[in-house]
Amino acid sequence: MKLPAFIRLTVRNIVVNVDIGTLTFLLGLPALYFYVLGMMFQGTINTITLNGVKTSYISFLAPGIMAMQTLTAGNIGGSLLWSDRRWGMFEQLMVGPFRRSDYLFGIISIAIIFSIGGSAIVLGFAFSTGTAHFTITWLSALYLVAGLVLASILFTSVFLSLAVVVKTMQAYNTVTIILFFMLDFASNAFVPITPAVPAVLREMAAYNPLSAAVTIVRDSLIYGINSNTHIQMLLLALLSAVLFGVSVILYRRVRTGS
Repeated sequence: MKLPAFIRLTVRNIVVNVDIGTLTFLLGLPALYFYVLGMMFQGTINTITLNGVKTSYISFLAPGIMAMQTLTAGNIGGSLLWSDRRWGMFEQLMVGPFRRSDYLFGIISIAIIFSIGGSAIVLGFAFSTGTAHFTITWLSALYLVAGLVLASILFTSVFLSLAVVVKTMQAYNTVTIILFFMLDFASNAFVPITPAVPAVLREMAAYNPLSAAVTIVRDSLIYGINSNTHIQMLLLALLSAVLFGVSVILYRRVRTGS
């Protein structure tokens, strides 16, 4: 039986991205964050108290890096579209037995696969330290996967839009680096956002979509599903829908051979 077109494109995208450089970026960067920051701060920050619950810094950090995988995977999706346009592969695929929607869903699918797979590896890193303790139920597992999927769609939409409007790889890489820096460090991924944090940074973290993803993952693994989790999930879903709609509009303007 012949596989659906978007699944064949997803397999193609995985094959294209299974190289040392991409795997290092996808897995090496979060591993570096996890072991360098985790081991460095674990000795200084013995426990973190948030929502009335004490937890080790490793336990606090792991969900943040898991959520960051959605940002990394989204960037891979955007880079794939840019490269395919640059080297004429997009045009070749469009004259083949594929539709634009097949290509789009192929990119979304690979981002979801990479983000969930990378998150599972980070979770394994956390358990390997012996200091991470998580509580997972069927409901929290559902919220965990849903949060990762929505965040993957959101960030893939952002980078797909960039891949359409940015004309050079240098510009694309520059904007990507700036986004990674702002979204990663102006979020609650590495440290809790408390009143002691400067007001400007608190506001940036509050409106950072990565913070919403981190909160959902962290609640799913540590603090339990609560009203704030529902709110963050709703906000993430709405923002994902809006940005996905924008990316589709821009994507439709892409011309083969351009």
